[in-house]
Amino acid sequence: MFQVVLPADRLTGGRAAVMEAMRAAGIGTGVHYPAIHLFSYYRSLGWREGMLPVAERIGRGVLTLPLFPAMEAVDVERVCARLAAVCRELAS
Repeated sequence: MFQVVLPADRLTGGRAAVMEAMRAAGIGTGVHYPAIHLFSYYRSLGWREGMLPVAERIGRGVLTLPLFPAMEAVDVERVCARLAAVCRELAS
């Protein structure tokens, strides 16, 4: 898996809008590694939103890209170029 941390709080529509734009371009993305203290188990132990603001910001912005060693260079370039374009388009 290859993750990037988007400036989700500065993108119109946040990570969801980036994911939709990438999907529309035929590029699948995913979400991994959210802020673990916000899972129900950890909430039952007393953890609450706002207690780890950096982890929460990063968790809102993590996006998994379809990049792996066997990819052709042209495909890597296409994924990276499209992500950069989408972020520019959605910058608020």
